[in-house]
Amino acid sequence: MTSLKFPGLLLGLVSAAAVAQGPLPNLAGREQLTGCRQGECAWTRFLEVTRAATIPQGELRRVRLRVATAPELTPRRQLRWEEERTDHVFCSRVRPAYGFETESGGFLVHYLDLYDLAGYQMASASLYMRVCHDRAPAGSAVLRRLGYRPGTRSEQTESEQLEALTRF
Repeated sequence: MTSLKFPGLLLGLVSAAAVAQGPLPNLAGREQLTGCRQGECAWTRFLEVTRAATIPQGELRRVRLRVATAPELTPRRQLRWEEERTDHVFCSRVRPAYGFETESGGFLVHYLDLYDLAGYQMASASLYMRVCHDRAPAGSAVLRRLGYRPGTRSEQTESEQLEALTRF
């Protein structure tokens, strides 16, 4: 697992652009169907959510989890969980993002326009909503009430450092 450092981040600052800082969701032990595609479904088992950094634009949260992939209609008790991994979520109303380590040791970051998601972003958006708001993905009326606006950055990037999640 990679050790993360966030040089230059202003820890402890929160502005109106950030997702309100409050108690972290208690997701430990909960399982979520993350999505199904081409006859196969992905599941997530949450182990722990912690704060990694807070900057004016949002809060970076570290998520320890396990993932299982199985054919559709596989009973939960038959899921085979992969090794534990750590993903990161940047909870932000101005630039929501989800990042995870790649097999080559770099980081893949999904910047999410929650109003207009591409297919490859669906699982990341589902996990983002759970980690940041403890809720399933929501429609535009709920997103507006939560303070999101359409047209935020929407793309996938690769980076050598996870710090890319919080760089503006």
